[in-house]
Amino acid sequence: MSQLSLVFFTVLAQSAVGMFIALGLIELFFKPNNKAMTRSFMAVFVLLGVGAIASVTHLGQPFRMFNVMFGLAHGSALSLEIVGLSLFGGAAVAYTGMRLLDIMPAIRKVLLPVSMALGIVFIMAIANVYTLVTVPTWNTPFTAFQFLMTAGVVGPIAAAIMLRAQSTSMGDVAANADRALAMGAAIFGTATLMGYAAYLVWLGQLNIQLNPFDVVDYSFRLAMMRVGLLMLGLLVWLVGAMKGCNKAMRVAIASFVLVLVSEFMGRAFFYDVYISASAGM
Repeated sequence: MSQLSLVFFTVLAQSAVGMFIALGLIELFFKPNNKAMTRSFMAVFVLLGVGAIASVTHLGQPFRMFNVMFGLAHGSALSLEIVGLSLFGGAAVAYTGMRLLDIMPAIRKVLLPVSMALGIVFIMAIANVYTLVTVPTWNTPFTAFQFLMTAGVVGPIAAAIMLRAQSTSMGDVAANADRALAMGAAIFGTATLMGYAAYLVWLGQLNIQLNPFDVVDYSFRLAMMRVGLLMLGLLVWLVGAMKGCNKAMRVAIASFVLVLVSEFMGRAFFYDVYISASAGM
């Protein structure tokens, strides 16, 4: 677990994107209370901000982080990641600011789906940093899949917490939005579990001299704990949501913590099974 700062950055940044997209879909399809949604969108930047701070701590000399931008000239993946963060963050902040000031409704209608799309672009830019030919354990579509699924699983639960906290001001929309978010998390959670099982099988069959599960002696246990926590977190939330308990904040927070910790474990496993091509193919 030598890359904890990157674990926190990637998971929290992707979760922030997932939360923004989940809230965006609720806004587009349910038209909930305007003030409640504005406060919810503002919470996205707490996750994104903490993730960004974590990424800066990974740099040996944080004040030189802007030098990475010079890599754009030759298409540096890290530079493109920063551009992706800037585009998504800028668009999301602009949209949320317009909501807060209640201005330019016509532009907001266009900016919301654009910001959501830029969030996906940002996640793919992060995945591009790690899809390296020189690292066979990362050079796979499973890398992008895992990053997207983090957004798909954590985002709806984070959005649900904010909406549940303001359910009294949202009327009947609160229960419908909560069920929709629960269904979304269930779909992405199922896809995550199935995809992760396939990823573990693929890792075990890689044609390399080192067994990825032997690189770190606790790696397989870590992966299994991740699966267990993810399943528990989703079940705790889904059972309550399907029963219409859209005001149960403690349940939502407990589910969020369980799922978020499971994603941290999954990402730590991702970094721990790093094997370079020089280790032998």
